Parts: sequence; C-alpha cells; structure tokens
Amino acid sequence: MKGTLKHTLTSLAVASLLASPLAQATNGYFKIGAGSKNRGMAGAGIAFGQDAMAAAVNPAAISGVGSRFDAGVELFKPKRSGEVDASNIAVPDLGAGPRQGGVSSEKSRSNAFFIPHFGIAKAWSDRVSFGMAVTGNGGMNTRYGDADSGTGNIFTSAFAPVVGDTSTATFQPGPSGFAGALEAGAFGPPVPASVLDPNVANLYMNPNTGPSLGVNLGQVLITPTVAYKFTENQSIGFSPVIGYQTFRAYGLGLFQAFSSDPGKVTNNGNDDAYGFGAQIGYLGTFGPVSIGAMARSKIYMDKFKKYSGLFAEQGDFDIPATFGAGIAFNATPSLTIAADVTRILYGDVKAIANKGPTADEFFGAFTGALVGDPSLVSNPLGSNDGWGFGWDDIWVYKVGVNYAYNSDWTFRAGFNYGQVPYDDDQALFNVLAPAVVEKHITAGFTRSLSADSEVTVTYMHALRNDVEYTYQSSSGFSYTAKNDMYQNALEVSYGMRF
Repeated sequence: MKGTLKHTLTSLAVASLLASPLAQATNGYFKIGAGSKNRGMAGAGIAFGQDAMAAAVNPAAISGVGSRFDAGVELFKPKRSGEVDASNIAVPDLGAGPRQGGVSSEKSRSNAFFIPHFGIAKAWSDRVSFGMAVTGNGGMNTRYGDADSGTGNIFTSAFAPVVGDTSTATFQPGPSGFAGALEAGAFGPPVPASVLDPNVANLYMNPNTGPSLGVNLGQVLITPTVAYKFTENQSIGFSPVIGYQTFRAYGLGLFQAFSSDPGKVTNNGNDDAYGFGAQIGYLGTFGPVSIGAMARSKIYMDKFKKYSGLFAEQGDFDIPATFGAGIAFNATPSLTIAADVTRILYGDVKAIANKGPTADEFFGAFTGALVGDPSLVSNPLGSNDGWGFGWDDIWVYKVGVNYAYNSDWTFRAGFNYGQVPYDDDQALFNVLAPAVVEKHITAGFTRSLSADSEVTVTYMHALRNDVEYTYQSSSGFSYTAKNDMYQNALEVSYGMRF
C-alpha cells in the first residue's frame, strides 16, 4: 500500500514538473501566485477565488468557483548572475611569487523553464465543494559555467588561486599562497609540508569542483480540498497538503572539507523527498466586500539523504509555513480590487535560515581544510547548526485589479512586493540562490471561447535587483560577493466549466 501511494504521488509530481526544474520563484523561492488568473493579479486572491487553482491559495475560496477544470503552463525566464571578488586576498612572495585571489563573475546558463499547474473543483451541493490543485510551489536553480568547457565555477575561480603550494611544489611552484604561509608559520606554529600536501592535493584534484557549479530545487504541492458554506455568504475550507521536492547540487567540491559528511555535499545526482502538512481558510462576503484568511503549516519533509552533508540537520529541508489575509472590493459590477498580505516563515527552516560564515569563520575553515583539522570549521555543513543561507521570515504584499470588459473579455493587472529574505552579509552562499527580486508587475486577460470554456494569458516582470557585500576579516583580508537577478514569465491556461 505504501509503495502504491508513493508511486501515485511520484507520478503526479513528475507530471506536474514535466521533467523540468523550477527556477527561483520570486517571493524568496515561492511562486507569487497559483494559476494564471491569480498571477495576473500578482497573487492577490485570498478573498477572491477565480478558478479551481483557488484551492492552492485559500481552500475556502473554491466554494464560489463552481464546477470547473483548469490547466496551464508558464514559461519562466529568470536572469541571474553571481560574482565573487577575492582580489583583496593576497599572500606576499614566499619564494615562488605572490599569490592573489581572483575575480569571477558568471551569468547562470539555465534560463528557461516550463512550469505546469492544474486543478479541479466540484460543487457537490449548495454548501459543499471539493477540489484539488497541483502546482509548483517554487524552487531555486542556478548553473554557472559550461559543462563542456569546465569553466565558470565562481567559488574555485575566485579562491583557488591564493591556495598556493608547499616547498615540495606538487601543483605549482612553491612555497606560495596560504599553503606556503602555513608551512612557514605565518599564522602560528609551522605546519609540515607532509601534512599540507595531501590536503592541497584534495583541493586541486577534487573532481567535484567541476565541470560547472549550481543547484536545482523543485517543489510541488498537491492540495485535495473540501470547502463548506456554513452560512449563505461564509465558507471554511481545509486541505491536507502533500509535498514533493527534488534537489541536486554540483561543483561544490571546494566546500566538502567544511562538512560533517564530506561525501554527501555535492555531485550525488538527484534526490527526492516527500512530506505532509495542512492548510485552512476562511472566506466571507458582506455586500461588495469579501474578506479571507488562510494558514498553511510547515510541510514536514523527508531528509535529502544524498545531501546530508550540505543542509543543516543532516539534510532536513522542510517547506516553511505561511499565513495571510486578504480583502476584495467590488467597486462596480465590472471592477474588483483585491489586496493580500502574507508572511512566509523561512526563518523556521534551518537549512536556509542558519547564517553563512563570517570572513574569519570562512578563513578558519580554509585553514582547517589545509591542515586537516575539522575542529577549525565553526559550523560544519550538515550539522544541526551548519552554515546555511541566512534567510529570515518575510512579508509579501499583493494588490490586483480584475475588470470584466464584457462577456468575452476580462483584463487583469497587479503589483507584488516581497522582501529579500536575507541581509547583505549573506551574499556569498546566496550566489547559489540569488533571491533578490522584490518588485513584480503583472498583466493579463481571459478570453471566453464559449459559454463553458476560456483561455487565460498572463505576463509577469520582476524588476532587476542586486545585493552586494564586502566581507572583512580581522587579519586584513577581504572579499566581495554579489547577487543579481531579474525575471520575465508568460503563462497560458485553459479553463472549462462542467
């Protein structure tokens, strides 16, 4: 029975993903809305359900959409870039010339994604409605470098040049760089070359630093829903939430020595996880005004066992809880204005909430990697307090308008603002997950094809934003990390009433 259930969930999830990864999804890593109509209003829909996808926004809202089926696909095109400038990390000439960190700036080469969704709602009676929505919740994706040429690993290109070598000079003339400085006793008691050499070799010869650098996280939520009208104008709704996610990382070999489980950090292929949560909702209509509220629990996921040395708590990566409220106002029979405010609790998931290393902690970890002393890594990756991305809870604000021009045409527009979920001093690790866009503009329309069918088109643009920070160590070394992104998306869906 368990195997059958898992096979069914996998089939639904894979069908939803259509074998295509999800990219950075704008409100942190969450999509701004569910379904083409909702996204046309920038996600404002807690108090304004328009189709079967309302089950993913507010389960109570399907009580007003009737019996219908909706399915669509989004072409999502995020443009991300990352940069690490380590040129201010320099070690003087120790006999084989000075060594200096590099400057590495790359654009992600993974820039086009197809993200599907579908939902169904059935008005079982005047008071009871059932439904289900399957939607991509969000994700994060980057791929820096070309797998064919092996170029573009931002981290190794920036930091490897200053690693150097010992007097035994295995890879480049030595003594030089940090390895030579440690052998010479520049940072404490001299370290024998025989101790340093195998660790230097591991850094230079580690196959997991290439051929490219990146991560891919995709999340799908399946929300079977029941809504009940307890008065003529008020409804409550409930959904058990089934979560599926897939993840892979590659090119992070430079950081394996920073981990409590070095073999479970990178280049282990795809891993997947399942989990469960729940959401509830309320919707009430009072004259021209509707108000709504929703809350979704944390979705408790299986651990990513193949990446237990990367994410905190041995690969645990739950989907954070969220809650919100909304209002919709029918200004005229043709014009509806809706607004939502939601809170996403990223700070409750250690894998993304734990802070990344300070400059001193980062250099301490590199020293530990070179001398073979794991105790110099203050917060090993994969441990309960392991380094993460430094994400915190965020507020998201959405406002949208829906204008029914006539029986055949409806037009929409919206604006969505979501805070960057991390402070500037977390820019280094977030090169892998540059969730920096804040402002989103949307527009769209629905065209009726017949009395019972329609097509909806929505466009979204997320304005360019960047985060940049210079890390300064107590020893005088410094490096700078920068994240940059903007986005475009075009979504088309088909709706059918029955």
